[in-house]
Amino acid sequence: MQKIKTNIFAFTLVELLVALSIISSISAISLMGFRQYLPNYRLKAAAMQIKSDMQRAASFASKTNNQYRVVFDPDKMFMNTGNYEIQKGNASIHAEYLPESQNHSFYVGHIDQKGVSIVSWTNNPVFQPNGTIASLATITIQNLSGQKLRISTSIAGRILIKQ
Repeated sequence: MQKIKTNIFAFTLVELLVALSIISSISAISLMGFRQYLPNYRLKAAAMQIKSDMQRAASFASKTNNQYRVVFDPDKMFMNTGNYEIQKGNASIHAEYLPESQNHSFYVGHIDQKGVSIVSWTNNPVFQPNGTIASLATITIQNLSGQKLRISTSIAGRILIKQ
């Protein structure tokens, strides 16, 4: 005669459903907390993107022994508030710029972060071949929550992100 095992350990369906509901509740609460910080992360990412593009312009200025500038064009800002260009040379701010005929445009940058836009800038920074910056600038970006960051340049060539 065979003996049937009666002490098999397993989870019941009710226990599995309770565990699943606890895990889903914790996940939902943590997701709501993550969404609260998302606009701030996007703002910082946009500031880092502009800073790295400005460092790119500085690098090419020293590499090619030419001036490069980052241009924030108000006419193009109305179409999209996150566009800017890196141009070779240093034309004045009020000079007419026709990229089709002058071939000065080196790079067209765009803020990829949703809800972040460039709200103001003081100047278009011009990067010199010796590593300095000829015209200082402060660029202010803002997210949908109203938080702002400033990307500012110093004459020594430093690019800083400030509150």
